Amino acid sequence: MKKLLAIMAIAAIGFTSCKKDENNTPGSTSLTVEKVNKALLIDFSEDWCGPCGDNGGPAFDSLLSYESSKINAIKVYTSSNNSALNWTVGNGLWSIYNNANYGGNGIPKFIIGNAYQGVGPINSTVQSSLTKANNFNNGAVVAGIALSKSIEGDSMRVTTKTKFFVDQLPGTDIRIALYVVEALVLADQNATGGTISNYEHRNIVRTSNGSTYTGLQINSTAAITANQEFDNSFSMYLKPGWDKNNLKVIAVIWKMNSNPPAVLNSNIAK
Repeated sequence: MKKLLAIMAIAAIGFTSCKKDENNTPGSTSLTVEKVNKALLIDFSEDWCGPCGDNGGPAFDSLLSYESSKINAIKVYTSSNNSALNWTVGNGLWSIYNNANYGGNGIPKFIIGNAYQGVGPINSTVQSSLTKANNFNNGAVVAGIALSKSIEGDSMRVTTKTKFFVDQLPGTDIRIALYVVEALVLADQNATGGTISNYEHRNIVRTSNGSTYTGLQINSTAAITANQEFDNSFSMYLKPGWDKNNLKVIAVIWKMNSNPPAVLNSNIAK
């Protein structure tokens, strides 16, 4: 009888130790979310666009010197002659900013910190963009996100931790978008003087974690309380032609309960 009881006790311990924690994502516990804002810069560009080659690209590249400190930046192509540059999901992103509320429908066009930035002379564009980034970064920190990435074969796994610092009402729709960007791609680019061969296209979006530009929803319809955290893990397929050593991930927190949806914060894993 004593022997039987001992066996039953060992079995009970074994079953208890194997219980799965549904709210815990492997690797997320080691992530720390900073209470700091970092503006998202979106550059709408195309390889056939002369002003994109003349001003948009150089201004964007200059702003990349502030990457991960003041801004995180993505370049979106949807109708370039070189189809390998295009990001299909980017059409949805373009559609929300392609209206008079955001400076018309021309390109190049910057959206930074949820504000429109026209692209003209490089120096003035950079300074105006930094002003908008600072305005966003100096605002109240509603939520932050930390992330880590790993690549195995043709798959990238990204682990995230999202933390809220301000309460959110029931029914708030929060989504996490992960944009895999290739830091440098050499391809033709049109400019005023003609086509530039081996132009340096930087931070072009290659893929993302959802079928729409806003990624995937992470919360339920319940209210979100200050200091509440959400741990998530995502996997994305990487095409063979992409330089895996040159890929970064930019995470964006989207709040869908506004028109258009608003970026709450961003972060990057290089």
